[in-house]
Amino acid sequence: MTVHGILILLIFFIFAGLMIAKKLPTILALPLMAWTMCLAAGMPFTDFINVVVSGGSVKMASSIAIVVFGAIFARVIMTTGISSAIIKNAAELAGDKPLPIAAALTAAVAFIFLGMNGLGAVIMIGSIAIPIMTSAGIKPVTAASLILLGMQTGLAANAANYGAFIGIFGGEIVSSFFIPAFIISAVVTALFIIINVKNERVRSAWAAPDAETINGINGTNGKNAKNDKKVPAMALIAPVIPIVTVFIFKAVWGFGAADKGMLDAVGASIFGFIIASLYAILMTHPGRTVNMFSGAIVEGIKDIAGVIFLFIGIGMLVSSVTSPAVAVLLNPIINGLVPSGKMGVLIFFAALSPLALYRGPLNMFGMGAGVAALLVSLKILPVAALAGAFIAVQYIQAVSDPTNSQNVWTAEYSGEETASILKATLPYTWLMCVAMLLFTIFTKW
Repeated sequence: MTVHGILILLIFFIFAGLMIAKKLPTILALPLMAWTMCLAAGMPFTDFINVVVSGGSVKMASSIAIVVFGAIFARVIMTTGISSAIIKNAAELAGDKPLPIAAALTAAVAFIFLGMNGLGAVIMIGSIAIPIMTSAGIKPVTAASLILLGMQTGLAANAANYGAFIGIFGGEIVSSFFIPAFIISAVVTALFIIINVKNERVRSAWAAPDAETINGINGTNGKNAKNDKKVPAMALIAPVIPIVTVFIFKAVWGFGAADKGMLDAVGASIFGFIIASLYAILMTHPGRTVNMFSGAIVEGIKDIAGVIFLFIGIGMLVSSVTSPAVAVLLNPIINGLVPSGKMGVLIFFAALSPLALYRGPLNMFGMGAGVAALLVSLKILPVAALAGAFIAVQYIQAVSDPTNSQNVWTAEYSGEETASILKATLPYTWLMCVAMLLFTIFTKW
């Protein structure tokens, strides 16, 4: 290990510490880490500008495009009232027993997040669903956990959630994990409900939803509650349209080279979000299609402005660690740490999966993207196996990480601590992680 290699590792851990301690936001830490690594490696200035600053800024362009169109669709679902109508209908169908309520609302949340993402969506859905669950006697920490587990289950098959993965592993490979990831999350979430929710009706003093909360259409103040009754039943299938579109396209044309008559997976996902957005508006407000869609474009991009810059930072970090100047110093270190056998990979990622927490080195929305890109460049493991391993680890990050904005909000809203949610969910998200690792090893290797 050379002095320069040690210096690059030191830079890695310094920035990791700053992010974990919340002294430096990830949105700034990633590009600064990339630049500092290049400086430590002695990269020529022209290479730094061309490869890292310029090339890195656009490296995740396809990922950014998916996230943008996903955010537009999420905004459409919110403004049309489709998401709140799904939650209301689920609550009405479940009755007043804790177990059916927990199952119905969690399933509704998962269904909604097939087409939504972001903190705004969590707040809108959680502010309706959490009071309903707690008023039925479900513990606040359990209700908060179910919102996050339902969110993750839906996002497991939501292309907009996989932007960083698609940018590194490719859309064709990543899309093959959508359904398995969804099934694993759904099964383990059902196990969580069975173990943690009792079926006795016990009134909770924490929160009781009023009519405005239950019928609220926009999730913020319920002022458009009357519109909820006007949402046609056919409009409620909108969240599933993007994923259905992707798999229809995949079945008919396949994903691959255009000269072979196949489609690009990213383009298929984007087109799915556009179709779903127009369908949702036409089903609910056909006379306002242009205004609502253009408004959703503006508001959707506003919602993810920070995410866009985060992806630019990820692109810079990926370009940095995979550049010859930096990679030649890191390759010997990584080669010595990562196992190449199937059982070794299973143990390695299962044991180190908690490193996805607290903005750690396996978090794909931070340093993990750079680590993943470096491993792909080393060709130690099949790309599909690496994709599955990092998707497995992200179960823990998405649901259990106390530094997630959605975890902070759900904890505060339910009167709990983020550490309580971590403790309640970690055994289950780790089980999801192991299940996905096993699936990857036996089907993608």
